[in-house]
Amino acid sequence: FHTEGGGKISKYDEVIKEISDKYEMDWKFLSSIIYQESGFKPKAESWRGAYGLMQLMPATAESYGIDSLSTPAEQIEAGVKFIQWLDEQLVDVVTDYDERKKFVLAAYNVGLGHVWDARRLAKKYDRDPNIWTNSVDTFLLQKSDPTFYRDSVVRYGYCRGSEPYNFVIEILDRYDHYNNLIKN
Repeated sequence: FHTEGGGKISKYDEVIKEISDKYEMDWKFLSSIIYQESGFKPKAESWRGAYGLMQLMPATAESYGIDSLSTPAEQIEAGVKFIQWLDEQLVDVVTDYDERKKFVLAAYNVGLGHVWDARRLAKKYDRDPNIWTNSVDTFLLQKSDPTFYRDSVVRYGYCRGSEPYNFVIEILDRYDHYNNLIKN
């Protein structure tokens, strides 16, 4: 969608900017999440039942008052509220904002329980549970290995750790790209 010098990422830029301003979030960061989740398609639906621009699971979407018929703005706002809720769950333990964004992204993708498990594994294996790269991300990747997902500190069992691991990398790489293309 982006055109050289056009300064646009998607046809939803204005809505994303408005909601981002309201919730004090960088609109390009939010755009990167939306692109990753749905390719800016408000009717997108995953094989697991997540739907909309933000690909919220039905129970999560319902808790934020939206459904598959909600407008793009309503979908985005619900997703942002969920992101803020995840951030609130981690703010007291991962105090560095840039670091915490990685944890929040992983939790958005795979669930907060799996992120807590990876933090517990990191601590058990003498890694810093408040650092993502080469610490918690490593153990989230390992949660597809029975040695790790059956570990006594793990409460949420198996997960395909490569999905949230790559999710974080891809969103942050795209966000950097958006920042290089579009200056505020």
